[in-house]
Amino acid sequence: MRTIKKYIHIVGVAATLFALASCNDYLDTPPVNSLTSDGFYQTAAQCEQGVLGVYADLRYIANDEYLYLSECRSDNAWVEPLTNGLREYSELGTFRAATDLETFNDVWNEWYKVIYDANVAIAKIPKCDFGKNTAIQNQFLGEVYFLRGWAYFELSRLYGNIPIIDTPMSPSEVDNVSQSTAKEVLDKMVIPDLTKAISNLPVGTSMKDNVGTSIAKKGRADKIAAQSMLARVYMTMSGYPFNDTSAQALAETQLKSVIDYSESNNNKYWAPDSTELRKQWMPTDDYYNKYTIFAIQYRSGGTGNTAIFDFSPALPTSYTTIRIFGNSIFVEKTLMHEFDRVFTSTGKKLRDARGLNYGILTGYDAETNYPKYTNATETLTLEDGSTTNVFVNSMFYKFFPTKRKIAALGMSLDIESSMKDYNDWPVNYPILRYEDVLLMYAEVLASKNDISGAMNIVNKIRLRAGCDPETATTGAQALKYVKNERRIELMGEGIRWFDLIRWGEWKSSIVSMFNRYNNPEGTDIGNVKDGRYLCPIPLSQMQARPGLYTQNADY
Repeated sequence: MRTIKKYIHIVGVAATLFALASCNDYLDTPPVNSLTSDGFYQTAAQCEQGVLGVYADLRYIANDEYLYLSECRSDNAWVEPLTNGLREYSELGTFRAATDLETFNDVWNEWYKVIYDANVAIAKIPKCDFGKNTAIQNQFLGEVYFLRGWAYFELSRLYGNIPIIDTPMSPSEVDNVSQSTAKEVLDKMVIPDLTKAISNLPVGTSMKDNVGTSIAKKGRADKIAAQSMLARVYMTMSGYPFNDTSAQALAETQLKSVIDYSESNNNKYWAPDSTELRKQWMPTDDYYNKYTIFAIQYRSGGTGNTAIFDFSPALPTSYTTIRIFGNSIFVEKTLMHEFDRVFTSTGKKLRDARGLNYGILTGYDAETNYPKYTNATETLTLEDGSTTNVFVNSMFYKFFPTKRKIAALGMSLDIESSMKDYNDWPVNYPILRYEDVLLMYAEVLASKNDISGAMNIVNKIRLRAGCDPETATTGAQALKYVKNERRIELMGEGIRWFDLIRWGEWKSSIVSMFNRYNNPEGTDIGNVKDGRYLCPIPLSQMQARPGLYTQNADY
């Protein structure tokens, strides 16, 4: 089921202004209609409220972009190719989606709302008198530069050629801004904004609010987040469709800086064992932001994470008292096989700790009003030609803080009593994790034929999860292991789709997946067209002023 939201053309976004009351966690703040009035942005406190308002614009991004436009279009997920009605995840995962699909327009407007509000903050904050607190003023600017740079990065890799709006504009002004190329967006907006963020932001332990109180645990973007995001940008530029041969070295510099910071600060961001790895998604003050470099913050009470519901089919009451009747989005069977593998290097028979009953759920027994969940099996042919049986209807379960998972982790939490509804889960969604940084660095090392360095990183992550180490003898083999480990470790985090694009593997991977599932009704390899690594420019945007934008190829 899809959360219903109303959005308007980008011109309307530019005319919609928000301010936010003071808060401790940025998603707790309700909007009021006076943010850009002359009476606002006059004090440090008001400037911080404006910054928090930009963060608050992120609420639906986890669901709409990272689940729907990334995971559902990747080979991490098999969506039921349903044809008996419009289900957006099915349209997206089968590449049937037309330009009028609601999600395309939602994500476009969500990110441009971030950009508009960031533009206002960037214009206003330098004019505010912070007295002697210029470091806090610079921090606030750094945060909004990070958010605007990230927004433009996501728009460029989702839609390709997009309009650049870098100052507060009237609707009539916005309506005359044509598209810039994705490369121009990266060069003119993304890289400069993230570079400014790095210059302006302190590390998390030095982050403060407008009165100088530490906000180190509040999950706001710091210097390390900006460096990590810039590294991701450069890694994207090093691959398809940009193929910038100089970009990987620039990524390496940022990645090495983040790793050095972690290692010199007691391995910050690294969960030391599989138990801590599993607990990191639990919605408690002890674990919020403990191991993530940057995450979208979610709290119950009306600002919760909507993606938790949309990741899940029905679950019975021993798991949750919240009624779950979500979507048919399942763990793809070659990924499921990774969690079925049994490892023995520790002297025990172990499966990947990131899998069964923590990252994925294969089924449940019958309960009152809930029949037993029967998971179908199919034969999977492996790379070496052997075959195995594998479940094909396993659920994504990584971020779901069910009662059973909480109990298995030895924790005592009351999550559901404060929730307003099934879309109000107080579970953060990770955007930048240390494991992502490590594996991007391993990818760089593998490309330079540093086999040992790359595999040390891969096996550090595998051994923590209880998996046997892998051995590579060539750079190409090491790169293959890096790519596979990224798929497993970062499952469900909206990363795989963009990895496949920059590696130039998205089309072959999707066609291979369709073939593995025997091309059932509702799928057509002919829909997997070359240009569809991009989303279309949403139909409503094309119609707002005919001729202003050019539609992407193959739509």
